[in-house]
Amino acid sequence: MDITRIFYEEIVPEATMGKIDVYFSFSEAFSTSLVELNKEYKCNIDVPGVMIPTLMIRDKDAFDMLLREYVSKAMEYYSNDGIYEEVLNYKNKDNVVIGKEKLIMTQLFANATSEDFNDPVSFLRKRIAFLDNHVDRKINLGYSEMLGANLELITLKDTLNNEASSEFVVRATDGEDKWISPRLKYGICDDSVYIYAIQNEDVNEGGLSKKINRRLYKVGEGFKDLGEEENPRDVTASFLVTLNMAISYFRSLGYEKIVVPSLLVVRWNAKRIIIDNKYHKNKIDRNEKEALNSELDVIQSNLTNKLIRTFLRLTCHYNNISVDSFPYELDSSLHIKLDNDIVMTCNNKLLYETSEMIANSNVMLTK
Repeated sequence: MDITRIFYEEIVPEATMGKIDVYFSFSEAFSTSLVELNKEYKCNIDVPGVMIPTLMIRDKDAFDMLLREYVSKAMEYYSNDGIYEEVLNYKNKDNVVIGKEKLIMTQLFANATSEDFNDPVSFLRKRIAFLDNHVDRKINLGYSEMLGANLELITLKDTLNNEASSEFVVRATDGEDKWISPRLKYGICDDSVYIYAIQNEDVNEGGLSKKINRRLYKVGEGFKDLGEEENPRDVTASFLVTLNMAISYFRSLGYEKIVVPSLLVVRWNAKRIIIDNKYHKNKIDRNEKEALNSELDVIQSNLTNKLIRTFLRLTCHYNNISVDSFPYELDSSLHIKLDNDIVMTCNNKLLYETSEMIANSNVMLTK
């Protein structure tokens, strides 16, 4: 299947309409500029609050080559993804079967930041690296005195419809019950780890989960609440412990740079477009529309700010984790530096123990 034909003849014009026809109608809106050809596909949808990015393709040959490479590798990477089964049986309005390739490209640009739209060649290289650098791992970390359970570190492929290609999770067991940590979504490119989200997808029940949930609040030890608005006191304990162990894992592999994108503009737009469509189809009235948009603003702000605060909270406990730049100082991402050249100290027993469990495991041997 001709990847570039699908992209330029289907995805690009459909994105100008704010709706790409895959196995569902994905509310994806962006403009495209082919700089060398002096050609532009302008998205002019009228939805209040939507920020329309422009895909700036300055080197079409390089872009096309990397797009083909990414799709080819993603076809193999996501070959066991259950979402494909639905795509294989879906036909568009012209009774044409929608291929997996179009779905892959649609999801690809849903995960782009404003900087990625401005430099799509670098974006494609980064997303290819995410696929190339993934490793499935299961590492037994041993018994945690602080959590009262055996811990296992797991890295696995994420699904196509999520923000990143890999996920990090910790499983705790006591011989009878199990507890699954929140799932951290990440990708690795060059010397940097990109962390997109921490999501609590698993429902934990039983005696072990209750015990761990009680013990997780020991993350409060060593934290001094200064009472400032930006003070990272409002964090979820399980998210902080998961991030703490993930940071230790990446540090053990030799990585020192963490990048945390703050806004994936297409995903943000999609939610507003869906609300606007409901309004124009008379499924909601104006008051409901305004209420939903206000709620969306609050939810997005909470998700973005809470993830950033969780990172900032770690800097309160460790002497070798620091902020290089905040969002919109250098770019739209938070940049964290892990200093492996100094002796690490930590003022929290739970964070220190779980971090050291990874540092003392055989992570380096499995790299």
